[in-house]
Amino acid sequence: MFYKIFPHTPVEKKENRSKLLERPGERAGSMNDIARAELRKYMDQYGRDHSIADLTPTVCELCGVRLPEECGASAIASVVDHGEKLFGGAGLAEKVLLFCPDACADHQRDRRPDVFEKIEKIAGMRIRSTSVMPSVTPVCYGSIFSGTSPAVHGIQKYEKPVLRVETLFDVFAEAGKKVTILSVNGCSIDTIFRRRAIDYFSFRNDEDVHRWTLKLLKECDYDLVVSYMTGYDETAHHTGIFSGESMKQLELAAERFARLADCADAVWSCFNRLLAFVPDHGQHPAAEDQGTHGENLPEDMLTSHYYRLRRRR
Repeated sequence: MFYKIFPHTPVEKKENRSKLLERPGERAGSMNDIARAELRKYMDQYGRDHSIADLTPTVCELCGVRLPEECGASAIASVVDHGEKLFGGAGLAEKVLLFCPDACADHQRDRRPDVFEKIEKIAGMRIRSTSVMPSVTPVCYGSIFSGTSPAVHGIQKYEKPVLRVETLFDVFAEAGKKVTILSVNGCSIDTIFRRRAIDYFSFRNDEDVHRWTLKLLKECDYDLVVSYMTGYDETAHHTGIFSGESMKQLELAAERFARLADCADAVWSCFNRLLAFVPDHGQHPAAEDQGTHGENLPEDMLTSHYYRLRRRR
C-alpha cells in the first residue's frame, strides 16, 4: 500500500479567459452563458434534462455554498427539493460523499440492469444525464466538479493539467469545509484538481482507495469526500466492455457503493448527508476484447448519477 498527503499550492486562475473566446468586434460573452450553451447542446441532442456538470451546483445548493464562478450548469430541482423537504430547509446538508466509478454508465446498465438496480435502490434517486465532449475522464470530471463546460474549464482532450477555474473544492474550502480526494496515483482526478486547500490521498490501486475511504470516514472529520474507482474503465479497455472481468468490476462498484452507504450512515448519523454515485462517461467496443470512449455516441455520452439523501438522527 502506498499513499501520500500532498500540501496544496494555490492555483493561479487564467487571466480574463473570456478574452480568449471573444470574436473580433464582439464583446466577450459571459463564461456562464458559454458553458450553459455547450452543456445544453448535448442535452438537446440526446433528449435529456440534465448534464453531468449539474452535480456541482446541486451539491452547492444542498450545502448552502456559493457556486463556482464559471459554473453554467443548473442545480437539479428534484434533488434540491427533496433535500429541502427532508432536511427542513435549504442549504442544510452537512456531509457529502461522492463515489466516482469511472465509465459505469447507461450502456453498462443496459447489459447489467441487476447491478444498477441495486445502486438505484441504495440511492433512491436516478438522474439521467449527458456527458461532455470529448467523453474522456479529465474532460468529464473537469466539468462534473466545476459545473462548467470543456470550452470554459480548458481541458478539451485527454490531458491532465491542473484546472484553473473555480471548482466545487475551491468553494467548499472557502466556506471553511474540510475536503479530501482519494484516488489512484497519477489518474485524472488525482492530477487536475491539485493546488487547492484540500487534502489529497494517492494510492497504487482501487482496493487501497476504498479501504482508506472507509478509514477516513471513521477517523477524520471531513465535510466533502471524493473516492475514485478506476477498475471497470481500466479492465474494459483491456478485456472488452462486457467481458467477465469487466462485469466483476461493475459488481464490485455496486458492492463498494453499498459499503460506503452503510459506513456514512453509521459515522455521519448525526448529520444531514448526501452520498452520490458519480460516473463520468461510458464505453463502446473498439474490438471484441477492447473498449474505448471519447466519441459523441450514446454508449459514451449517456450516463446517470444516483443521489442518496439522509436526515440526521
